[in-house]
Amino acid sequence: MTEIWTSAWNARVEEIAQQAHQAEDAGFDGMFITDSQNLWMECWVALTVAATETERLKLGTAVTNPVTRHAAVTADAAASLQEVSKGRVLLGIGRGDSALAYLGHAPAPLPRFARYLQQLQGYLRGDDVPFDTDGFTDLPPLGTLGYERVPRSSRIRWLPGTQPKVPVDVAGSGPKVVRLAAELADGVTFGVGAESGRLRAMLDMVAKARGEAGLVGTPFSRSAMVTVVPHPDAAVARRLAAGGVALAGRWSVMQSRKPIAGVDEQTRAQFDMARTSYDMTRHGETHSSHAASMNDELVDRFGIAGPPEHCIERLRELMSLGLHRIVFNTRIRGATEEEQADVTHLMLNEVLPNVSGRARDGQR
Repeated sequence: MTEIWTSAWNARVEEIAQQAHQAEDAGFDGMFITDSQNLWMECWVALTVAATETERLKLGTAVTNPVTRHAAVTADAAASLQEVSKGRVLLGIGRGDSALAYLGHAPAPLPRFARYLQQLQGYLRGDDVPFDTDGFTDLPPLGTLGYERVPRSSRIRWLPGTQPKVPVDVAGSGPKVVRLAAELADGVTFGVGAESGRLRAMLDMVAKARGEAGLVGTPFSRSAMVTVVPHPDAAVARRLAAGGVALAGRWSVMQSRKPIAGVDEQTRAQFDMARTSYDMTRHGETHSSHAASMNDELVDRFGIAGPPEHCIERLRELMSLGLHRIVFNTRIRGATEEEQADVTHLMLNEVLPNVSGRARDGQR
């Protein structure tokens, strides 16, 4: 059964607690919280609040990155939350987007990301991880202090704990990152929008990479992050969804000029427009320059926007692809209070009960 997850904004502790309760009561299977230090409160604090306020809801980062935290720090935080939540954690990670943009940097290079994934998995297993001095070139070696004995490798010494290892899930939109995920992670979440053809191409890419790595038959989750906006007025729904669709379109062309699997040249050009018009100071927002670059046809293809019955049909179509998890926000950045109230009501009372197995079965 496909799990249905949501994402939360972690602006204040009270909001996180409220969103966690609402997500669990409504029947969502899990909730992601963003790691973007300049935009929202500390994600691991917010996740701990959510864990202590809920009993069933799974929790994760969407997403952390390989730059702002050492792999040992990220692994220790995730494993600690796994203990607090009694095994409900999924560690989502990508190359970095807004978290790095607000420090003046583009996403991490692929070699650095691959090395970080290997280190992260080692730490989470409780392995000895070789020292990595990259990024610490201005620090003198420990040996210069003249101690009798010093650590020869790095390991989180309290692991293994009482819970299973935290699974690592990579956010990806291009073939190189997807291949890394297939080889080094426990799952992948596609950030390519809600078009079935594009998602099928990504699923085929994962299957091929897993096969080439000799990993066929081993556990690996495949998920999709999509924009879903139910509203009785299709024009309003499209307008509110445009910022999220532009976000996914930009991800697809952010650092590659090569052809995109499942995307024609005209669509590629529109995604490029989303990238060049993107306003990072209004990250993911509607009523922005990047949202304005999206036309109705593109929003209809790569987003899910319209009356509840349309959203239900499109979500069921994605579920039929065999995805393990579908993730979408219930809140829209830039929406008015009235618009948000309408969307939230329809999402929780009409859309979710018809796509979530837990809500459908009355297991709240």
